[in-house]
Amino acid sequence: MSSIGYLGPKGSFSEEALQLFLSQPNEWKDECPHPIPFSTIPKLLLACDRHEIDYGFVPLENSTEGQVGATLDTLGQTENIYVFKEFIHPIEQCLLTPQPLELTEIERVYSHQQALGQCRDFLETHLPQADQIVCLSSAEAAQKVSSAHEKWAAIGTHRAAGLYSLHCQMEGIQDAMLNATRFILVSHSLAEMSMESSAEDKTSLLIIAPNIPGSLSQILQEFAIRNINMSRIESRPSKKKLGEYVFYIDIDGYVFSPIIQEALWALREKHVSTKLLGSYPKAVSQISTP
Repeated sequence: MSSIGYLGPKGSFSEEALQLFLSQPNEWKDECPHPIPFSTIPKLLLACDRHEIDYGFVPLENSTEGQVGATLDTLGQTENIYVFKEFIHPIEQCLLTPQPLELTEIERVYSHQQALGQCRDFLETHLPQADQIVCLSSAEAAQKVSSAHEKWAAIGTHRAAGLYSLHCQMEGIQDAMLNATRFILVSHSLAEMSMESSAEDKTSLLIIAPNIPGSLSQILQEFAIRNINMSRIESRPSKKKLGEYVFYIDIDGYVFSPIIQEALWALREKHVSTKLLGSYPKAVSQISTP
């Protein structure tokens, strides 16, 4: 049986999203892969890069808090993993406590930094007295609060309340009601990436722009003059030199289409370093707007 890694432990938003993703009809040709929890995103992606697991399922960006830096940075450091699917999962944050408490009694709030950020207004308005403690995942936060039996709270999934015997004090505490996270499925096999285009494709690239005036503008122009839509651009430190950055770019279209190949060839002629992260069908959002 194949294996798929996710940010655990059980009860995390990554596990919740993974279960929904695996339940999609016709998602797997054969048997569904066996889920394996990891304590951090880098450990998960590096395990996939070393062929210790077959797939990795990780968060890439949130509609409220933006990019997940650990995912982007590790994708940039690995050599043998590719994105070949994406999944958009609505996120409802819950306030979990060991027993019913008045909000004014809560002394600490534990969660992943993304979850704390997604509930920033709620925390500042309703829990200004509580210290905010960052954990590796929302499920780890639930475990910690459950075992401490203190006047502490965790922000996490409703499922985590049942798994760790916690009281769901409040639901839907995220600041944006249409809160969603984009997850990606990666594999160390390029063969997993579709060799055929679909009606709606997306290509993800890592680009290292020369550190000279106008270099990024010239790179973006190669896509613009060919009418290739860029749906996302994120910069991250190169981790090699202060002030040096790499760029993560999503463009509409299939990587082996003639127009995108022409743009990539033009970048090569300009001595721009480009790494293909994946080319895959766009996900259908699971969020219904009012």
